[in-house]
Amino acid sequence: MLNDIFARCMAISMSHFLNTPYKEQTITEMYAPDGFANKASGICHYCTVDTLKEILNNGCLRFSDVRFLNDSTEFIEIIPLIENVLSCNEYTSDFRKLILESVEMEELKKYHQSYTGLSRITHKYEQKIYRTYTCSFSTENDSLSMWNYYASSGEGVSIAFNHSWDMFEGSDKSEVNIGEKLKNDIMIYRGLIVYKREDKKKCIKELLDALQQIYNEAKNEIEKYRGHILFAFRESINHMRCFFKNESFACENEYRIVLKIPEELLLAEECSGDIFKKGQFKRGNILIPFVDYKFKRDSIKHIVTNPFIGEENSMFELGIRELLWQNKMEDVHILSSGIPIRKYS
Repeated sequence: MLNDIFARCMAISMSHFLNTPYKEQTITEMYAPDGFANKASGICHYCTVDTLKEILNNGCLRFSDVRFLNDSTEFIEIIPLIENVLSCNEYTSDFRKLILESVEMEELKKYHQSYTGLSRITHKYEQKIYRTYTCSFSTENDSLSMWNYYASSGEGVSIAFNHSWDMFEGSDKSEVNIGEKLKNDIMIYRGLIVYKREDKKKCIKELLDALQQIYNEAKNEIEKYRGHILFAFRESINHMRCFFKNESFACENEYRIVLKIPEELLLAEECSGDIFKKGQFKRGNILIPFVDYKFKRDSIKHIVTNPFIGEENSMFELGIRELLWQNKMEDVHILSSGIPIRKYS
């Protein structure tokens, strides 16, 4: 029984249950051109031309610390949602108490995130700390709301990628929502952002239902298994909450790639593996931690120019074409936005 519960808890700890809101879809709906199963194809990254230049020249995408994202409720809104889901009568009072009064629940209210990894010094497995960085994409590569947000000055582009699962070395599973291990104990998670409150609660409930079932089976020996259950709870919530965002941002249609990076890599003097650069960049008067992480440049499908450039489009496009030529990426197509917006001076 111990081995079975341990295996199930480990499986849960690696999951973020983001598929839950889509379980009621039919196969036809799921594999429609705009269906859930195809959402990881053709994702795009909106940015300025200066950022495009950095991305192509360095072969890197910038990941920012999740604490500094534009939705101020990210990473913390999941706590009251957990409490709300647990308040229903489907869960036993003992199980609710186990979760709500646990050290793990207190840890979730903070940024502290730990994982079990192999020490480079002792060569033994021990608890280590990681930090979470994210890079944002959209499933819409020609969206007026996104152009208004990123390119109203006429300086933006949208970089479209073939598939989200084939952008990084070591990550090749084609599922929409999935986690994988990369070099140096870095974990990568990919998935659609969940905006609706009820969908978020469905994800949390799916997790808690699975843990309640294990709790019921282990109730007579709960002291032996409580650590496994709480570990699975904490890890899964830590994965899940990286993909929850306030519904006010739903127009972004965001697809997110998350890197969980061990602190020891971030504190090292030299970058290692596929980390090209790390540090802080300035936005306004705020210093935001970042990691530039290498990706496969041949995963870029095409580049869309913004709809605000008008008569300057030919020169704007020529500059991008030269940039592609210098990086030996002439096979990447450049497309013009199809949005017929009129810009007044």
